[in-house]
Amino acid sequence: MVEGFVLISQAGKNIPPMWIERSHASRVRFQKTVAKALQEGGPADIAVLREWELRYRKECFYYGLRALLELERKGHTKL
Repeated sequence: MVEGFVLISQAGKNIPPMWIERSHASRVRFQKTVAKALQEGGPADIAVLREWELRYRKECFYYGLRALLELERKGHTKL
C-alpha cells in the first residue's frame, strides 16, 4: 500500500469514494457464492475463496489509500 500511496500522492491524484463503494458492493455480491463454497468444502472451492479474498484486499487497499490521502491533506479523516 505504501507504494500506491506514494505514486498517487506524487501525481496529485485521488481515490474517489465511488471506488470504495463499488469494490465493497462487488465483494458483498459475491458472498452468497462464498457461503455455498464453504458449505461444499471441495478443493475446487478454493478458487472462490481466493477471489473473495482478492476483492476484500482491493476494498481495503482503496479505503486505506483514501484515508492516508485525507490525513496528508487535512490532518484528519472521518473514514
